[in-house]
Amino acid sequence: MSEVLSSPDDFEEIVSGITPSWEKEDAIIVPPQCESCPRVMAALLELDEYKKAVGELLGMASAKEEEIVVVDVLTGERVSEGVIDYACKIAGGKLGGLSEKIVKTQRYISIIAKECEGPLALRASDGYRFVNVAMCDSPKVFYSGLGETQIGEPVIIQRYQEENKD
Repeated sequence: MSEVLSSPDDFEEIVSGITPSWEKEDAIIVPPQCESCPRVMAALLELDEYKKAVGELLGMASAKEEEIVVVDVLTGERVSEGVIDYACKIAGGKLGGLSEKIVKTQRYISIIAKECEGPLALRASDGYRFVNVAMCDSPKVFYSGLGETQIGEPVIIQRYQEENKD
């Protein structure tokens, strides 16, 4: 049996209570020992930024042409013709890539979490200044980069100074 929607607003009302799977917080499974791992946190942040960009593109695609302002950088003129179609095309491509990005992120987290007991925390002090560093201690990460400089590796650094007790 099929239903005919009486207006486009009916569609919005029907789908308004549905959360797409890519927006659910539990879309990526992170083992408890890796929840505070800098590498995992960086991967999840990158995925969240991608999701946010896709959401903004979908918002543009569903807007009215007069709500979107696009300015031609060469002439400075406002361009509105075809902007919605272009936004739909870009949003469709990015939305299609989102599932692949989620799978890649989950695979990456699963690989580095295997046999990992959690992040490695180091602490150094000169008596009144302290530095705490946390980094991924996964055997998959540790042995692959052994002896190599890890430029750009995500770490968490916390600096603090002990207050003067006098």
